[in-house]
Amino acid sequence: MKIALLGDSGTVHLQRLARALADRGHYVHVVSMARVPIEGIRFEKFAVPRMSLRYPYRWRGRWRAWVRRLFDSFDIVNVHFLADWGIEEPPGRRGRLVVKAYGSDIDHPPDTPAPNTVLVAARRRLLQCADRIVSPSRFFAGRIVDYAAVDPGRIDVLPFGVDTELFQRNLSRAKRSEDSTGDALTVGYFKGFDPVYDPMTMIEAAAIVHQHRPAVRFEFVGAGSQLNTCRKRACSLGLQESIRWIDRQAHDALPAIMSRWDVVGITSVAESFCVSAIEASAMEIPVVATDVGGLSESVEDGRTGILVPARDAKAVAEAMITLLDNAALRERMGKYSQQRVVTRFDWNDCVEQWITLFQSVLARGSNADFSIATGGRGRDDSIIQPV
Repeated sequence: MKIALLGDSGTVHLQRLARALADRGHYVHVVSMARVPIEGIRFEKFAVPRMSLRYPYRWRGRWRAWVRRLFDSFDIVNVHFLADWGIEEPPGRRGRLVVKAYGSDIDHPPDTPAPNTVLVAARRRLLQCADRIVSPSRFFAGRIVDYAAVDPGRIDVLPFGVDTELFQRNLSRAKRSEDSTGDALTVGYFKGFDPVYDPMTMIEAAAIVHQHRPAVRFEFVGAGSQLNTCRKRACSLGLQESIRWIDRQAHDALPAIMSRWDVVGITSVAESFCVSAIEASAMEIPVVATDVGGLSESVEDGRTGILVPARDAKAVAEAMITLLDNAALRERMGKYSQQRVVTRFDWNDCVEQWITLFQSVLARGSNADFSIATGGRGRDDSIIQPV
């Protein structure tokens, strides 16, 4: 298949999918609003073409012509993250449209400006135009229906999986059972320091754990707008010697860090799914997470971790202490978690599900029959020429 992926090429999810599809013999072309090429993948920075003999139209006409030629050139146009790509009507020519919504493109994160009405309208049109819509969780599929008034039968739940060869507990497990009282154990946090992840609740929970189990250590990984505030708060709570701060890491560097952890904390106030929780599960690490959004689908309460209310540092701390005090429980949860990931969220299986979805969309045909107006006459050469 010839597949165009439209999204932010700087994100790990899009990079992984592009490479995986290309490795399986499909022609992949990434169109991104970010200027971040992906090694080995044909890349195009998104822009409305300039006026030329090929595009002798006004600005909106050139944009429509670019969209039409995109669908003429590819079997599948797969949009990742809802944005204004200029797709205003269902594709009626060769290509088919598959749209994946992530979370913040529908539920904008706290402490960030709400999207303007023009962008909201463009996002809804994309969902309404799509031949198929992909959601990372059952929970978020419901949000998509509410947001765009689309038929739930057009939505496929397909979470991004985990590379179980990369995320595996391949180091000595002796440390994890050193002390059932919580001494010499480590709690990890790697969701970042933006308001949507509520890192301050994790800091407050760490302070409570420290009061009861002073030997427990914490590792905080990542960056974000609240990092400095969190560091200052941790200092004021007397956690200077208990927390190790680690800069944002490349995705493939995370397993080596996580192999030191016995419990992972996730304190988000909104999540469409949460791949981070699944990555921890693949590493056989039980997760304490807030019971919001799709987290109840990535963390199985009582089996792969413990779910607690959002913005409740005491509940987070108590759940962590429960796990830190019980090595047998951590071991049992870890083993079940890893088996669950291999069975349901293995990355290779998820890629095959994406390919099956694309093939089924091509076999079924388009969502609607129509033509995209170009706004004028002109030569119909494509600016995108797959090989």
